[in-house]
Amino acid sequence: MKLPNLRLYDTQATISSVFGVFGVICTLSLAFFVLQPLDTEHMVITYDPESLRKPVVYGATAAAGLAGALAGALGFNSLGQRRNTKQGRSWLGMASGALVVVGALVLFYTWRVLSESAIRELG
Repeated sequence: MKLPNLRLYDTQATISSVFGVFGVICTLSLAFFVLQPLDTEHMVITYDPESLRKPVVYGATAAAGLAGALAGALGFNSLGQRRNTKQGRSWLGMASGALVVVGALVLFYTWRVLSESAIRELG
């Protein structure tokens, strides 16, 4: 399989938009895992400490942040180049990358501040 040539600005724009869409999907799944059991009366997110929810939140944050950073960097690098015929993809990658990074950071901060592990009853 031939790897894409990242020296071409068209390729950078296309890969930027792909990473941007992947980052949006990761951020939406992160929002689902963080905000689904939010108790607005007590402003707390409860979770079972023995479940895989905490590693999933950390992993989705890392994946979204990395995808957003790559999308933003590749979109910014290819934006405005004369040989780039896909300027819209550069804009999509750069804008979605910025929104994904900010959204992932806000959701991760929400998780860190509001999450509390549930106490299990014995017997």
